[in-house]
Amino acid sequence: MSAEPKSRARRGVDRLDILDAAFNLFDEVGEISFSIRKLAATIGVDPMTILHHFGSKDELLRAVADYALRSVEMPSATKNWRADLKAVANAYRLLAHRHPRVFPLHFRYNATGPADHISSEIVYCALRRAGLPDASAAGLGLAFYAFVLGFALAEAEGLLKAIGPAEEAELNNLDPKMYHATQDLIPALKNLDPNAVFNDSIEVFISGVADLAKLKPRLVPIPECAAKCA
Repeated sequence: MSAEPKSRARRGVDRLDILDAAFNLFDEVGEISFSIRKLAATIGVDPMTILHHFGSKDELLRAVADYALRSVEMPSATKNWRADLKAVANAYRLLAHRHPRVFPLHFRYNATGPADHISSEIVYCALRRAGLPDASAAGLGLAFYAFVLGFALAEAEGLLKAIGPAEEAELNNLDPKMYHATQDLIPALKNLDPNAVFNDSIEVFISGVADLAKLKPRLVPIPECAAKCA
């Protein structure tokens, strides 16, 4: 009796249906509990149907990461390179807040797909507009993502939050001569504002880019950016 509905579902399912279901399942259960077999059972198809569309589990997860990125609004490039870097950073942080289980997939791939390439283009254009030579822009572009993704994941995991009574007691029990700076910062750590920390961190990165551009100025004209400026 169950074979007929399953057969109809198999004939009607397409790549986008599978991707949408995979994203929702991964977002709900996380990677440890996610499997092709469980996904197939969720949408009523044979596991081979999923692999027919995506080739492998790794290809599917890469597509899920890019699908997740499309769920947040990616900014358009502007003529203000500082604002562009901030906007991209905020988009990825928002993604981590909305989909903390899916977000770690963005550490796994150099690029997840079309949505990721759009954001990369904005970042690389921004770094070129800042005056960096291409070698520095390429490396700092990757460093920018390492910083933003790492910050967002640390925040999602609870690292960047105000300390509680237990943590405060542990810090107070440290040797005050060896850890005087740590203990002096206890009031600030008790009132830590993740938004302020994030904004300060982005400002530090941007200031560093500007300083490096002065030390290593671009010697050739900046080409027209492929990303349209607002």
